[in-house]
Amino acid sequence: MAFNFDEWATLAKQDCIAFEQKRVATLQQFIKAHAKTSDDLRRLNGLQFRVDMIRRKHKTPLAACIEMSKLLMDYVYQLSDPDLSLAAKRNKRRTPAKLLPFPDIKK
Repeated sequence: MAFNFDEWATLAKQDCIAFEQKRVATLQQFIKAHAKTSDDLRRLNGLQFRVDMIRRKHKTPLAACIEMSKLLMDYVYQLSDPDLSLAAKRNKRRTPAKLLPFPDIKK
């Protein structure tokens, strides 16, 4: 199935509900066609879920696009780095919390 930008753009302008239904159906069809194993299907659906949540979270399409770009670049770094431990370190965005011990309370 060839992608026709003008057709999709016209549908988005004329009927946003039909556009969204067609978008979801097309993505699901693509995922099912390209998943070779049940793990592939789970991963692709998980990635699509993350993309959908990014779209919902942001108020503007540009903000969503920027965050999706970062997400995809994380995947590119993971795939291009043969040392997975380095990729894991690169993707950590938060520093681990320091655990504070609670003093013993004696009655």
